[in-house]
Amino acid sequence: MRLNRSHWLGALILGSTLFVTTAASAADEPAPGAGQPWRARMMARFQQQLGLTDTQMQAIQAVHANHAAAQKQLRQSLRQAQGDLRQLALNGGDPAAIQAKSAEVGQLLSQGVSMRVQTMQEISPILTPDQRAKLAQMGPGMGWRHHPKGAQAPAS
Repeated sequence: MRLNRSHWLGALILGSTLFVTTAASAADEPAPGAGQPWRARMMARFQQQLGLTDTQMQAIQAVHANHAAAQKQLRQSLRQAQGDLRQLALNGGDPAAIQAKSAEVGQLLSQGVSMRVQTMQEISPILTPDQRAKLAQMGPGMGWRHHPKGAQAPAS
């Protein structure tokens, strides 16, 4: 049972990492990496730390690209729902409306976890067992916290 939990914990850590890198790759940009030098540095660091080949990186980026539109839509929906919830809470909204909006935010967060798990499952075969272990040890947000604040997507 403990081994199974550690696998899921590792999967969630991997998912968080992949979600963050997916968020960067899903940003609206005219060309990959254009105007976002931090993204290129982050991906290079990711590749170096895991010892990924160029072929592996291309395959991982293709997986992210396949999910980019759905993840972007989810992030937009989540930002909107969180903003609505914040407004309801701050403006003395009806408790039933606050509860309903809280449930919506929770459902969207759950969808995000499911999407990250699906992405991890698609990326897992691309990695060697050693690379999977290294990625699981990196923790959530590998490299993300080092980019400039202005490079983040604006909040709604």
